[in-house]
Amino acid sequence: MIKRGAFGFYWMAHSSISLASVVYIMVLTTFMYQETGSAFMASLYPLISALARLVAGLTAPLIMEKFDFSKLLVRLQVCKGIFMSTLVVLFPYIYSRIELICLFILLIAFTEGWGNPLIRSLVPRIVPADRLVKANSSLSVSSQSLQIAGYTFTGFIVIQYGHIPTLVIACILIWVSVAGLGLASYSAKDDHQASGPAKPSWQVMREGWTLLWRIPTLRMVTLMDMIEGVAGTIWVGAITLVYVKEVLNQGEEWWGFINASYYAGAILGGLLSYMFASFIQKNLVFSMAIGSAIFSLLTLWYGLNSTPIIALVLCIAMGPAYQMRDVAQQTAFQSSVEPGILSKVYASHDILISTITSISIAFIGFIADTMGIRMVYIVGAVFIAISAGLSLMIVRLNRQSPRNVQSDHKTVS
Repeated sequence: MIKRGAFGFYWMAHSSISLASVVYIMVLTTFMYQETGSAFMASLYPLISALARLVAGLTAPLIMEKFDFSKLLVRLQVCKGIFMSTLVVLFPYIYSRIELICLFILLIAFTEGWGNPLIRSLVPRIVPADRLVKANSSLSVSSQSLQIAGYTFTGFIVIQYGHIPTLVIACILIWVSVAGLGLASYSAKDDHQASGPAKPSWQVMREGWTLLWRIPTLRMVTLMDMIEGVAGTIWVGAITLVYVKEVLNQGEEWWGFINASYYAGAILGGLLSYMFASFIQKNLVFSMAIGSAIFSLLTLWYGLNSTPIIALVLCIAMGPAYQMRDVAQQTAFQSSVEPGILSKVYASHDILISTITSISIAFIGFIADTMGIRMVYIVGAVFIAISAGLSLMIVRLNRQSPRNVQSDHKTVS
């Protein structure tokens, strides 16, 4: 049975982290833009965070090998809380020192780069394999809902009360997540595996990469995520804004409408995934394939469409297709390796996804500039369709490699 108390604490922590992340991003981005008047300086936040997470991801397996899972999970979140609290306290004195603010961004990003794979790998430790779809769906619904609330109200709070009080909210949420993760990991600690003999550093660092390549389901899901990472960049703010102005011939307010519709669809999709969790759980590959196929067709229609209302409807309709695919892929990934080493696999997986996403932003921007905004969505639809086709290969690969992993033959069918 699912450890309801442990999952409840994890849900609290996950929700707090999701909301804190939005508040933190918006506060620092708006502050740096207001302080410098430079879009480049405002963009330093995501750049520094991406670079720090890349380095952290490469070194994460070494840290994970040295410390107990639950202790490391909580200690990294405590470090993040300390850095956030220190930033809040010092903010009135360093607000004009952008380099010091960037230093705090760097430190916080490192704790995220090391800690996020641990946080994500906690779910299979506290949720049985046959309930993973339901757990992932509920987490998705809460995360999407809180992100909408965060993006909607953070700007208003900053205008009304200023950057520091708003940053305090993010800080409080991080400490709430510390408590939630501490209670969740304590409840699940009987699932932790004892550390084996010391391994050479090079062997530890390549362990996650080896598993990603050796296990067919992990390899194929990661390849699908990379392809979808390229397609996912078609939804970055600048691309959507150009689509609104050039294709829909609407003002900037429709940019907000499109984003709101997309989030609303994601929430609807999460709820539907929760309702049909048993079906998705028993048909992971089919759910990946059909979700990606429908998402591809809707994306193509969206790119060729010129009617604003239809664009909103399509954004909402994409939500269930996207969530079916995403929840099924995530569940297949979590079920394909022992929970004790899942965090190392996630660390390697995240490096690949972050790298390909960063590169693809420039790729998609080039297509938009040279071939037009409609072609961006056509290319995105093609990539998603390729991902749908690849999902069907998982069954064939698993049949060829029956010694895969603990749950491939049980969960991915």
